[in-house]
Amino acid sequence: MTREKSSSFTVTATWDAEAGVFTSQSDVPGLHVEAATFDEFVDLVRDLAPEMIADNRPDLKGPFSIHIEARRDLVLPAA
Repeated sequence: MTREKSSSFTVTATWDAEAGVFTSQSDVPGLHVEAATFDEFVDLVRDLAPEMIADNRPDLKGPFSIHIEARRDLVLPAA
């Protein structure tokens, strides 16, 4: 009996200072997330990703592994 490998996805949370939210880039088909805090961002990904995968990739069966990376770019003055 062969066990199916779980599917893995990556979601990057990038801080948009002008908008004051984290925005998403991901390989989860159809997933677009914006949230004011990183914890809210993670909660939205947890809630929405399974539905987006089911709707857009019905060929994939769970469980699914979601790797969430956070990114914030800083512009600092010279010392």
